[in-house]
Amino acid sequence: MIGKYYKLNFRSELLYIGERTKKGTFKPLISPLHAKYKGKFRTEGILPIPYSTLTGAIAALLGENKNIHAIGKITSYEKNYMAVAPYDAAINTAKLPITIEYLTNVKGEMFIKKTDDFYSPALLGDAIYLGGLKSKGFGKCEFISDKEFEPQVLKGDGVFLSRIYYEDEALSQFGMTQSNIIKPYFGYLFKRTSDYDGYYQKAIFENTILRNAYNFLVEVIK
Repeated sequence: MIGKYYKLNFRSELLYIGERTKKGTFKPLISPLHAKYKGKFRTEGILPIPYSTLTGAIAALLGENKNIHAIGKITSYEKNYMAVAPYDAAINTAKLPITIEYLTNVKGEMFIKKTDDFYSPALLGDAIYLGGLKSKGFGKCEFISDKEFEPQVLKGDGVFLSRIYYEDEALSQFGMTQSNIIKPYFGYLFKRTSDYDGYYQKAIFENTILRNAYNFLVEVIK
């Protein structure tokens, strides 16, 4: 049975959703331009907002035990770079400066499944905060519009536009099963188990080929 969803259009002046990198002095955006895919990347210009990032942000606002499932994409943006020096309070000094890649003039779309715990976009107020560097003024995503809708199934193959855990519990919330993942591009998304702990869960990334998927999840292969 196809459920109902909310589509929320948003804008942000400053947004940093980065790849998780442990070493190096450059922190890239979450972006297919940094991934080594085979062949041409078919959805260049669209950046994913992972299931883990968006669901986590909403859960932090409404409650960690809520039944919330959300995914999204960034459709318009400008890239910029900034040097920051992380501060280590334990040794009372700044660490080696790093360069981060971030976005300005951002527009995007969030898709949230309608559940007993999420029954109206009004629960989020006028904005939500995503990504990192919030202490430096990053992350505020203001809502432009919202609507409730029932998705259509796109017959045939399409290119996945986001990132989601490769597990039935998450996939099923958006009408997916492992059987309609025709050509996967795997990666890992962090999955929190508490405020202080978590692990990396296998996930499918953008550019994965899906068959008979919901129309808002994919771009038609041309």
